[in-house]
Amino acid sequence: MTGHKMKDVFKVHGSLGSPYSMKVRAAMRAKRLPHVWVPMTADIREDILSNVKAPVIPVIRTPEGDWVNDSTPFLLGLEDKGRSLLPEGAVQRFACLLLEDMADEWTMKAMFHYRWAYAEDAEWCANWLMYDSLPKAGRETVEKAAATIRERQISRMALVGCTPQTAPIIEASFARVTGHLEAMALGPTNFLFGDRPSLADLAFYGQAKVMSYDPTPMAQMRRDTPYFYRWLDLADDASGVEGDWTDGLSHPVKSLLAIAGETYLPFLKANADALAAGAETFTVTLEGQPYSQGVFKYQLRCLNALKATWAELDAKDQGTLSDLIGPNADILN
Repeated sequence: MTGHKMKDVFKVHGSLGSPYSMKVRAAMRAKRLPHVWVPMTADIREDILSNVKAPVIPVIRTPEGDWVNDSTPFLLGLEDKGRSLLPEGAVQRFACLLLEDMADEWTMKAMFHYRWAYAEDAEWCANWLMYDSLPKAGRETVEKAAATIRERQISRMALVGCTPQTAPIIEASFARVTGHLEAMALGPTNFLFGDRPSLADLAFYGQAKVMSYDPTPMAQMRRDTPYFYRWLDLADDASGVEGDWTDGLSHPVKSLLAIAGETYLPFLKANADALAAGAETFTVTLEGQPYSQGVFKYQLRCLNALKATWAELDAKDQGTLSDLIGPNADILN
């Protein structure tokens, strides 16, 4: 890389079909930090994953030689390097963190649902994912491996809350979210919090970008939210996009905060309550219908992190946000 020694560069080991990999790559571009993208192929996967506790991607090697693979704390830890991804005002900053979390943990349900619930999508995605992992193996080997991963991922659907019963909830929520992201894409600013990308923008981008190749959600987005669909390419590489944060909150951000209050925070609370009770699953009413899935300790960590950030806000800022989030803002106390 011109002007940088390789030891000074972040190495992002990721997959083009991984929403968090795409989120981190877009964030590194937006932050203008020197980095290289290393496809996570099968021949290096075991060696790379041995450097981190949880076997999830992307896996990033920092210039200091550290290995990390949780996108949110990794990017928050880089706030003082390159361009900031968090808006400056306290209200805007919390809104950004809440929406980023919702994209990572709730919008991902739509990504997983569409990928494995529809036969055409499941075949397409599995073949595509395995081609990325085994780029030189030939069609027969790729598609044989794809059949295995397809079965495994479909078997996990109920655990993560993607079932025929929850499908209408997930699809309705995704349509609402992308409807507001379509309004954002049409201006007056390029991104949620101004004319520069935020962590929330890039989290929604990561989920929707991989969905933009999958047959069913691709057709849906091109039909219903064509400008958000095109916006994904803007967010993919915003390294040359100049702009400032705006004061206040845009209408799309306010609308997304209301969805977080109606859907995402109750989801996090139900998970936390189930964990506290020692249960293995939980059911909560979302979008007017019962939603069920297995408990996840990681999502308890997400709720606790949001509560800690909420506690740092003064009463006025909490009040401003509570009015937008709705009654379920109390979950943050």
